[in-house]
Amino acid sequence: MVKGSRILGFVAVVACSVSSQAFAQEKGCIVLKSVAEVEEATVNAKGEKSTKLVPVAKVIPGVEVTYTVTANNICKQAAEKVAISNPVPEHMSFVANSAVGPGADITYSVDGKTFAAPDQLTVVENGATRKARPDEYKAVRWNFKNSIAPGAQGFGRFRAILN
Repeated sequence: MVKGSRILGFVAVVACSVSSQAFAQEKGCIVLKSVAEVEEATVNAKGEKSTKLVPVAKVIPGVEVTYTVTANNICKQAAEKVAISNPVPEHMSFVANSAVGPGADITYSVDGKTFAAPDQLTVVENGATRKARPDEYKAVRWNFKNSIAPGAQGFGRFRAILN
């Protein structure tokens, strides 16, 4: 296994200008894929209703978008200390408790640079410091607890609403 940390990739998603960064140990081992999707209601032949995620075509204010970034390990050695950072798109608000990432610790940022647990995030408003609200988060980071094996992947997902 290779050790250390550095930026591995920068991927742009056309919908709402989302970009992701991955940090791991060897340049080029982690390939990121980002997608923006919305929920679409469907009804099957039996009349049963369900929802599925479909690629974003157009987003209007009030619509909730699901952002997913997948980290694929394309190298022949395991990738350790993988971390993926994804900004909340401009003009969108993070949806509280929507971030998921199996096998990852999730942290947030109100400035896009410093990441911490929600109870440790603060903002200054009218000269007073207060706890940050989820709609003030500017970025999400997934720190994978375990290495990502060759050919394997990890992912992170969150939702945001267009203001």
